[in-house]
Amino acid sequence: MKSKTAVLLFCFLLYLFTCLPNGLAHTSQGHTVRGMVITTDGTVVPTFSVVVRHVADKPELVQRKHFKNGEFTIDGLTGDKYQLVISSPTYISTRVEFDFKAKTRPLEHAIVILHTYRNERRLDPGAAYRVSLHTLQQKIPTAAHDAYEKGVELHRDGKLEEAITEYGKALRVYPNYVEALSDLATIFLLYNRPESALVFLHRAQGLDDTNPVINLNIAIALTEQAEYDDAMKLLKKVLRDNPQLGLAHFYMGKIHYMQKKYGPAEESAEKAVSLDPGILDAWLLIVDASMQQKKYDEAREALTHVRQTISNGRVAAFIDEQLSTLGS
Repeated sequence: MKSKTAVLLFCFLLYLFTCLPNGLAHTSQGHTVRGMVITTDGTVVPTFSVVVRHVADKPELVQRKHFKNGEFTIDGLTGDKYQLVISSPTYISTRVEFDFKAKTRPLEHAIVILHTYRNERRLDPGAAYRVSLHTLQQKIPTAAHDAYEKGVELHRDGKLEEAITEYGKALRVYPNYVEALSDLATIFLLYNRPESALVFLHRAQGLDDTNPVINLNIAIALTEQAEYDDAMKLLKKVLRDNPQLGLAHFYMGKIHYMQKKYGPAEESAEKAVSLDPGILDAWLLIVDASMQQKKYDEAREALTHVRQTISNGRVAAFIDEQLSTLGS
């Protein structure tokens, strides 16, 4: 009897020291996140960093990793929820959330778009929106204009504190300088201070209430404060004045997505790209909203369009992998 007990004990210990550690090791490997980081025109970001933050009561140590040529892989994520902060010189940092327990992202990899500090494309004089009467009539003193232009250059280069100083100089010379008020507000949005941004944006709106850039920025600030109803009302006003402005539809889609209204989010994003096919963010919103609804054909179609638009082998290979995951 003792011999049999010893044999059983030996087998049990053998299991503990061989099979069980392998099982635990498999469990502790955790999740792997892969990503591709590009700009708004589809160019691969050459160098960037990813800060990995574990969102929990007792978080893991923050990690910062550096990557090249657009691609990144983060593995060993054993917790339930993580926030990735992706940064690169001359681009605005962006956050990507992964909740593996709630499965808020259908795929554990993502295409991430980094934006420049100044959204030049939105401010393009050839863009499809109506120029306000105030913009046409205002007479800006030379000193204010020169300070503003210097601020624009600093803003574009990501030298935000210096840009604030120059925008301030322009406003001291000409307090009703709408563009300076608006651009100053966008910097406060970058600093995640929507309440400060709104102070300047409302001043600008009081001077030029039909300016679509100002109203779009107010809607963005309201969205940052989770004031979704007010943001939506303003975006609808923008579209009444400028029905061809695809960006307004895109921001409406983002709000719908934040509220987990995936059908309306997809519809708004589709309207955005029908008006302006170059809004890459809207195509990716279609992918995410379609995936949340398990509408894989629509997700494949949007991803395929992105692949055809971007002439980069790395991005194409990454999207091909996503398409294969979707069963294309």
